Amino acid sequence: MFYLRVARGYRALDLLRWTLTSVASAVVAALLLRALGRAVSTPAPAPAGPAVDRLLWCLPALVAVGYLAGAWARALPLQQPERMAGLVAAGVGPLRMRLLLAGEMALACAFGAAVALGGFLLLRAHVVDLLPDGRLDKALGTSGALPVAGTVTLLAIIPALGGLAAAASVRPQDVVPVDGSDEPQRRPTLRRIGLAAGLPTLGTLVVVTAVHVNAPEAAAVGWLIATTGIALAVPVLLYGAGQSLAWGRPRATRLLAGRGLQAQAWRLGTPLAVLAVAGAMGAVAWVQYASTPHRHLGPLPLVEAGLVALCVVAALLTRLAELAGAHRAAYGPLRRMGAPTSVLQGSVALRTAAAGAVVLAAGSGAGVLAAAALSV
Repeated sequence: MFYLRVARGYRALDLLRWTLTSVASAVVAALLLRALGRAVSTPAPAPAGPAVDRLLWCLPALVAVGYLAGAWARALPLQQPERMAGLVAAGVGPLRMRLLLAGEMALACAFGAAVALGGFLLLRAHVVDLLPDGRLDKALGTSGALPVAGTVTLLAIIPALGGLAAAASVRPQDVVPVDGSDEPQRRPTLRRIGLAAGLPTLGTLVVVTAVHVNAPEAAAVGWLIATTGIALAVPVLLYGAGQSLAWGRPRATRLLAGRGLQAQAWRLGTPLAVLAVAGAMGAVAWVQYASTPHRHLGPLPLVEAGLVALCVVAALLTRLAELAGAHRAAYGPLRRMGAPTSVLQGSVALRTAAAGAVVLAAGSGAGVLAAAALSV
């Protein structure tokens, strides 16, 4: 009942987020149920390798839903400070606040998984009447009994992951905002700079060596190391791009763009890094499929790619909406002082161009390394 009372205060945007989270969870649940149905349809002496491979195919979509749940749970306190202030005034501490946000995301994921399970069971019961040619028998597992415990355990992963991601993403300073006026003056730590510089170099060396000795496992490990380094490097590169824009004696447009990008580097770096890596992987996978003759691209890879893209773009748009609100508050005094609109718009354009250049550079690096690793 507590969550129902909280839901009464939802706005249309909050309900849209809740609905999209449920839809994404339903799609992931459908993919997991399809893998389970094919495993049930396979005779008992068959090897377990194909079933494990089908479950691993669901892993990117599952991670994408967890990432989306975490991004939206972290955005809720920042976009509804009055709601958080009311809960804090009622005695809800940071721990209970995180549990509340995690419960909301877990409830949305559980609802989507339950809807997918209901549709799956309905199709299993009537698939013979709907499609008598048996095209969906293997995917639905109609030739075998569906394990109740295995089905519930498999679907319970979705709300558990969504709730854990939401709880881990919300920081105490998000629930109880602190003064962030010194954020534009913060510098990258030596540890982050070292990781951002060392991991891509190490991963590239491993990939190049693996290509020469024809070692696919080593190439995959090297690509993972390099991609992790590239993702860690995106906030540092954003901060460096902002510093280069404000270098020397800049005019007002360049100064605002540079300082604004420096202030956004840490909050904008993570979604841009995910966008760069996901886009690079999608482009490489598409090229690999297109270059393989006589290989038909079925609907499931497209569905999974669309789901991952939806989650990544939705998380990025959520973060951009937060930053736009912060910039409106920061630009308010400038507008009242009579700053020209062209200066403010020009700073936004410069900041967007610099961030786009960083994303293209990071995505190109990840794509080249992924293509080299897959070519082994």
